[in-house]
This record gives sequence, structure tokens and C-alpha cells, in this order.
Amino acid sequence: MNSVEEYGYIGLFLFCLLAATIVPVSSEGAIAGAFLLKMQPLPVLFWASLGNVLGTLINYYLGVWIGRKWIDQNSKAALQRAYKLAREYGWWALALSWLPVIGDPITIVAGVLRWNVGLFVLVVFPLRILRYYLIFLWLV
Repeated sequence: MNSVEEYGYIGLFLFCLLAATIVPVSSEGAIAGAFLLKMQPLPVLFWASLGNVLGTLINYYLGVWIGRKWIDQNSKAALQRAYKLAREYGWWALALSWLPVIGDPITIVAGVLRWNVGLFVLVVFPLRILRYYLIFLWLV
């Protein structure tokens, strides 16, 4: 949360971007911290959402880059579960992409499977923004 306090909205953006990747940090904590710091609610929602959705694109392209073979040989349990879900349920697995722990690996697997990035954006971005909006309503 120190980055949010020190760097304001840009710090919140960067923290939420990292939280959407496989870096183990909590964007919800950063949002709560932003409200405790009396930051304006709508810019908090905007910058947190923007960072988080762009973080999902990082995951997608990380998946394109690392490929299926790497996942089969080196991945952790969460990524393996995400891979299995995505192969079994296809695009419907992206409906779970907003969830903590399993959601970020699902966005990586979408890249591994080279799903259409435009459709990826249409499914994942609204879910991530809706998640933050619900957190926003709960905290405000």
C-alpha cells in the first residue's frame, strides 16, 4: 500500500496492474488503502480498473510467449487447474477470470491456447471492472 500512498493514482494503477499478473499482491487491499487515504472514489475505480485489465493482457501475452509445453512441464497447481478448466470448458472458463487465485492463471492459459484476443478483452475486461465496482460500492 506504500506505493499507493506515495504515488497516488499512478501507484494504485501500477499496484492493480501487478495484482492482475501472477505477482502475489492484493489489489483489494490497495483499493481499501486508497479509500483510507481519502482518495476520490471515481478516480480510484478508474485507475484500479485500468491497471487490472491491462494486467490481464500481460497475462494473455505471457501465455502466448511461454506456450503449452512450459505449462505441462513447469507450472504450479493453480495454473494446471486453470489449464484443465480452459480445455474442458473453453471460453466459459473466462467467466471465472475475475476470481482470486484461479482467475489470473486462466488469463495466462487463454494466451497459451491462443484464444482470440478481441473476444478475450470483451469477456475479461467487463468482469474485472464489475468486480472493482462491487468492491467500490461495498467500501464507499
